[in-house]
Amino acid sequence: MLLHVVAAVTFIVLPLMFFGPRNDERRMPPPPNSERGFRHPREGHEFPDNRPQPGQMRHQDIKAMQWHSILFNVVLIAFFYLNMYVLVPRILTKKNWLYYAGVILLCFLVLFALNRLIDYALIRDGFRPGRPGYFVTINFLLVFGLSTALRLTSDRIQFEREREQRENENLKSELSLLRSQISPHFMFNVLNSLASLARKKSDQLEPVIIQLSQLMRYMLYDAGDKRMSISKEIEYLSNYIDLQKLRFGNDIDITFETNVMRGDLAIEPMLLIPFVENAFKHGTGLVMNPAIHIDLVSDDQILNFTVRNKFSQATQAKDPSSGIGIQNVRRRLDLLYRDKYMLNLTQDGLWFKVELKLTLK
Repeated sequence: MLLHVVAAVTFIVLPLMFFGPRNDERRMPPPPNSERGFRHPREGHEFPDNRPQPGQMRHQDIKAMQWHSILFNVVLIAFFYLNMYVLVPRILTKKNWLYYAGVILLCFLVLFALNRLIDYALIRDGFRPGRPGYFVTINFLLVFGLSTALRLTSDRIQFEREREQRENENLKSELSLLRSQISPHFMFNVLNSLASLARKKSDQLEPVIIQLSQLMRYMLYDAGDKRMSISKEIEYLSNYIDLQKLRFGNDIDITFETNVMRGDLAIEPMLLIPFVENAFKHGTGLVMNPAIHIDLVSDDQILNFTVRNKFSQATQAKDPSSGIGIQNVRRRLDLLYRDKYMLNLTQDGLWFKVELKLTLK
């Protein structure tokens, strides 16, 4: 909108700066004694000379030039908006180059003819207020270039804005899909834990169900589209690990160590849990002396998350859906933390290690 105002004001005010007569009609300079009065030839008296002197413009001539400039600029502004809102979007952007060039040439001829028509309509006592041909050509090229550039720039900005909106919508849809895949995967593992406690007829089944309800509340209500604080994510991980401790008891060596300087830093919810689930999935069962060690350290902006677990080659092929959680979290990292994370998955003997370094804002 501001560009339109600037363009309109420019082509209204600019020609008003050229009120002088045309070069081919410029009056001759006044003679040296033209400002003095004239002397009566007989009586010798001197009277003031009120006649228009050479080199001076009459008031009606200036008014005629002003009216010509106003009418001429009305035509320029009409062409400005015609080119910007009709010719460029309907002809130029559709690659009709020759047709567009022909229409622009026709507009120039019409503008030139209107300039002469206004000139002849405002002639007073032989004075022509119109502008020469080069002035009309320069004004036409300025209006043509500005209107075309504004339209193409505006279309480009609109195209980029719409493309960004589509990318954001696609990103939200993909993230929602990935989160929806994580939730059933998590519930499958937790229900296995509850089934194990039910078979043992453990008294801990009721507190485990209560703890599960807290996890579900975090998944369904807290972890929506917004990011969560690290302290909330740690609490979520701690509840999940407690559930697994109740399931396995002392059969597995489980440790969870945290050292966080700032618990208010925001992180994508449920981003770390797939690594922990993967450790319990592949670090139990046929593994000799199973052990799972989890460390989370965070300074002012950098989060370092490490998960180490023993594994057995026999456990790698027991589930055809193995690795889905890791693939999902890697995709989420690519979408949300591109160029701001490092993820390393390594095997060292009987140990599988996950190292995630994440830059948080």
